Amino acid sequence: MFTGIDIGGTNTDIAVIDSQINTYKVPNTDGLDNALQKISSYGRLAISTSQPLNEIITGHTADIRTITIPGPGLVYPGAVKGSVSHRGDIVEPIDPEEIKKIMKGQHARAIAIAGKFSVRNDALEKQVYDIVSQFYSDEQIALSYPIGALNFPARIHTTKLNARIKGKVASLIRQIQRVNPDFFFVTSTGGLTSPARALDNPMLLFHSSPATVANGAYYLTKNENCLVIDIGGTTTELVPLKDGKPILETVVLEGAKTMIKAVSAMSIPFGGDSCIRSDLCPFRAGSSRSFGGGEPTLTDALNVMGARIGDAERSEVLDHTTAQNVVHRYLDMVASAVKEYHPEVLIGTGYLAHYLLSDIAERAQTVGIVPEHAASANAVGAAVSKVSLEVHIHVDSERKRLTLNGISYPYKDTRDEEDLLSYATELVREIARKEGAPEEDIEDIEVLYFSSYDVVRGWRVTAKITNMVLAIAPGISVEAL
Repeated sequence: MFTGIDIGGTNTDIAVIDSQINTYKVPNTDGLDNALQKISSYGRLAISTSQPLNEIITGHTADIRTITIPGPGLVYPGAVKGSVSHRGDIVEPIDPEEIKKIMKGQHARAIAIAGKFSVRNDALEKQVYDIVSQFYSDEQIALSYPIGALNFPARIHTTKLNARIKGKVASLIRQIQRVNPDFFFVTSTGGLTSPARALDNPMLLFHSSPATVANGAYYLTKNENCLVIDIGGTTTELVPLKDGKPILETVVLEGAKTMIKAVSAMSIPFGGDSCIRSDLCPFRAGSSRSFGGGEPTLTDALNVMGARIGDAERSEVLDHTTAQNVVHRYLDMVASAVKEYHPEVLIGTGYLAHYLLSDIAERAQTVGIVPEHAASANAVGAAVSKVSLEVHIHVDSERKRLTLNGISYPYKDTRDEEDLLSYATELVREIARKEGAPEEDIEDIEVLYFSSYDVVRGWRVTAKITNMVLAIAPGISVEAL
């Protein structure tokens, strides 16, 4: 049995997939604990949440203190003494007194620690962490080495973002584990990750809802090339699918690249709970009147035009002309955005898809489909997703050193590059197995990058340096097909 939960801005959606699909909606006002109590502890649970995204939107960068270990001659904000070479050797130790001096009287909300080559040797970052943890709790400290990739500026930026949301993610993990000890999070690419890995790199969860919608729409329709339009309570998301998978792109936040990939999506800041004042507003002020709210919304406008959503009589504070103008404005705006993608098929999801998709498709001059369970397609997508990994691997034959995302693993002498790749592949599979991935989902390991070169000294080869990126691609679990 597969259970998926998507915690949206208005409702928490639940999908339970066994011999059939059953979906439910729970208002967020009822609380996540109430939603968790409605599901069985049997089977696999996957959760998608917008809480880390909301924390990024509302948080403040100035609240984060960054400590960097760039090495001699490199200038970065928060730089301290200490250096790791590109081969993972400690060239210069940290100065513990320098770190203590920084921390005394520190009033930052959280601390981000990043070393230039910590993904080759994490020792200095951990030493700084040990000192900082005397002043701050673990939930307030983010390290950079679990991110895995070398790009130092992007890794610093990602670590600062991780520091901002780590406390929120830790609190969410505790809340869920009180009811369901074993579960997965859905990542921004549509794969699943363990709570432990999410806590090491919380930005993996950034904006996961478009990913769950993409997986859910494909699972429900099997349409490989289309545009998914998810009409939620707060926003409307457009997510293109190509060959059955969403398109991934590097996340850029606050003008800087991060080390995180996410599903490509266009977000329109209008949804079913967008309130109506003099016009349709790009924000919500609570639930629609038809669901007990105080201000009229797009959902209420649809009721005035003939829909029967919730307590439709409470929507009649709107006059017909205003309601019609608001709905037509929304339809024209969304259809204009849809036309930019030139889709042959438009898949509608979200609780208003049944009421709006046909008009959007007509205006965009395309074919529209609203599948069964469309209102909770995001939860369906969470339920059927599979464990995914992207692992950055560094191998140094002279140092007998092998690291995966900054963590040391047993080195093994190998005959050739093919033998080394085979060993690294099995290490990645073992990580996935420990996180609960079934064998069928980890058979295919993608090689995203591979580079190997000789180190020559005194006219002879003294070492071979190999860098590779291996991945278990996100998507739908074989067990769910």
